[in-house]
Amino acid sequence: MKKLLRPLIGHGHNFATRCWILTVVTVYWFHRLSAKNPDLQPLINGLNKELYYLGLACTGIILLAGTGRSFYPNDVKKIFDKGREKERRQQLLKMYLILFAVFFSGIYWRYSTIPGIAMELLYLGFVCLLIMLPLEVERSLRFRYIGNTYGKDLKELEQVWKKMMLVWHIVLLSALAAGTYFQYVTAFRL
Repeated sequence: MKKLLRPLIGHGHNFATRCWILTVVTVYWFHRLSAKNPDLQPLINGLNKELYYLGLACTGIILLAGTGRSFYPNDVKKIFDKGREKERRQQLLKMYLILFAVFFSGIYWRYSTIPGIAMELLYLGFVCLLIMLPLEVERSLRFRYIGNTYGKDLKELEQVWKKMMLVWHIVLLSALAAGTYFQYVTAFRL
């Protein structure tokens, strides 16, 4: 059970985080589109509300899975293992393919009837990809740097890992709060 639950929680957390980022970017994109074309505003307001609620669901999954992650210890030796890096990249690629296929096909299926939105959805897909790739490059470089710099001493590596995760999660929770507030204000036009 533990072997199944651990990856499910980890991947669920990562998947929900990326999906939440996509909802924020999509709300911004459609808000920009409705500002250019006021005729679309009523349709896009409905979309932004749906995306806001999807973002809230993602936030709940992020927080629940993050809480679940805190109950199992991290083995830093496994985290920074060079052999697992290739496997990690393959898993991330699969996750992104599934995320983009599900998210954009769902958005396209739901809103392709709005005139002139098909091309905007294509542009949105490219923008989201351009936003996600630097995040993964940064993550990979961060893991590689910390593993190479502190990998000889496992105690020091574990301390650095815990400090880095604390700072990283403070930044991410701040972004989560700001992005969710942005979605709320945009969706409900406060």
